[in-house]
Amino acid sequence: MEAFDEPRDDLRQDTGTAARPLNLRQLEVFRAIMMAGSISAAGRALHVSQPALSRVLALTESRLGYPLFERVRGRLSPTPEARRLFAEVEQVYGGIQRVNDLAASLGRDGAGMLRVVASASYGQRLVPQALARLLARNPRARVDFRSATYDELVGYFLTGQADLSLSMSPPDHPSLDSEKLGEHPLVCIVPPDHPLAAHEVIRPEDFSSGAWIGYPPGTPLGQALQSFFGAGPVCPAAIEAHSPVSALACVQQGIGPALVDSTSLSRTSVEVAVKPIEPALSAQVWATHSNLTPLPLLGRRFLDAVRAVLAKPS
Repeated sequence: MEAFDEPRDDLRQDTGTAARPLNLRQLEVFRAIMMAGSISAAGRALHVSQPALSRVLALTESRLGYPLFERVRGRLSPTPEARRLFAEVEQVYGGIQRVNDLAASLGRDGAGMLRVVASASYGQRLVPQALARLLARNPRARVDFRSATYDELVGYFLTGQADLSLSMSPPDHPSLDSEKLGEHPLVCIVPPDHPLAAHEVIRPEDFSSGAWIGYPPGTPLGQALQSFFGAGPVCPAAIEAHSPVSALACVQQGIGPALVDSTSLSRTSVEVAVKPIEPALSAQVWATHSNLTPLPLLGRRFLDAVRAVLAKPS
């Protein structure tokens, strides 16, 4: 059995001075003896030799300056002081158990509810797919998920309503840190009876006439359109939508074509033709979180799930 390497104190009682504080090892031995009723049984419970426990007990009583057990007919009987001390020790061990339970819970489920805010397009497929992977591995996890426009993201963080966000561009704020998780292609969606539905590839000059759906210049997709059109479209957009989801709804009503990121199209999207564009463009996926507090474990696991979804072929 493993013995305790405990230095020997002078075993003489010194009632004229304050008792030296006990360490956790001494408390563990004392508790084990109280629970087991004997030093031999306590040694078996702790996998420690009986002589080693006897030495620790003697040292403990020396430090306290009073006995914890009386030897009555070969048996240990706790003193009134020992019974009072045991009640406090049990409270300590109860606290340790609660700490261990919490530590295990945090490892399984993360710290409380994870608050995720995402652009509307990523809320259609990317985030739900990532959440499905997260919950498959963390069935007790809880997530508050909502969609927001790009210009609303910073406000969610500043008001404490977001732990993590996904967007096409990183919000610009000194209290926020962002990292690029990946990217995916932009495509053109067209009403099925529109003349562009017959094209194999959609190019900037195809927007020279007819109504089409664009985005405000300050939005991530609005900036992508500037890159696509170069000097600018010959025919301005009839409608400026603030999210690809709204643009998709307009295309489904037959208003005209729109450029969207491929993640905004679910398998249930109907009444649109999906065409590649030239020059090819990609939309980026940025994860943002506060740099004032660490990202919780559940948030890190969610980002791993997003990376896994992005790495999986569509």
